[in-house]
Amino acid sequence: MATRLSRRKIAEYYGKEILKGTSLKQLTQELSAFLIDTRRTRELVLIVRDIEDVLARSGTVIADVTSIEPLDETAKKSISALVSTVYNTTELHIRQHIDATIIGGVHIQLPNEEFDGTLRHKLTRLSANKL
Repeated sequence: MATRLSRRKIAEYYGKEILKGTSLKQLTQELSAFLIDTRRTRELVLIVRDIEDVLARSGTVIADVTSIEPLDETAKKSISALVSTVYNTTELHIRQHIDATIIGGVHIQLPNEEFDGTLRHKLTRLSANKL
């Protein structure tokens, strides 16, 4: 009987392969086949998050940034500077998300950190403090 690999080991393997420069298409196909074969497709989101954590520890950070409109270059540079204070980054990739419900500001989700500078969050905190 085969031993079940932990999510951490799977993430470390794929994180190292990404850093080596192995084709992302090839790695995606391998991971998809592995998860289907082992009936672990429900773990995909968690494994991807673990892979991003492995990459962050190596200096390659993927940030999910939510704003009310697409980021301009000045905003991207500011976010890059902020992320550099948290991680010793060599490379930053920003995944932009547009969400009008945040009213204004940005929300930055990093592998182990979260910065919520949205107007919606500030109003919620202000409202909670008044009660």
